[in-house]
Amino acid sequence: MDMNLYFAEWLVRERLAEARAAAARSALVGAAVPARRPVRIRLGLALVRLGRRLQGSRPRGADTLAAERS
Repeated sequence: MDMNLYFAEWLVRERLAEARAAAARSALVGAAVPARRPVRIRLGLALVRLGRRLQGSRPRGADTLAAERS
């Protein structure tokens, strides 16, 4: 059975148009909904920020800690 070349081209164009439309819809939905980080990542970042705040403006070096312990 021989397929008409023009029909095959039309079919490919239609499927390509449908795929492009689906990609455009997906991009719109993705742009409308902001990406949220998982809770474990948000909690981890909050703990890191808290630790840095508790350290002060400048982290202490190893030699300073050794001098305080002796």
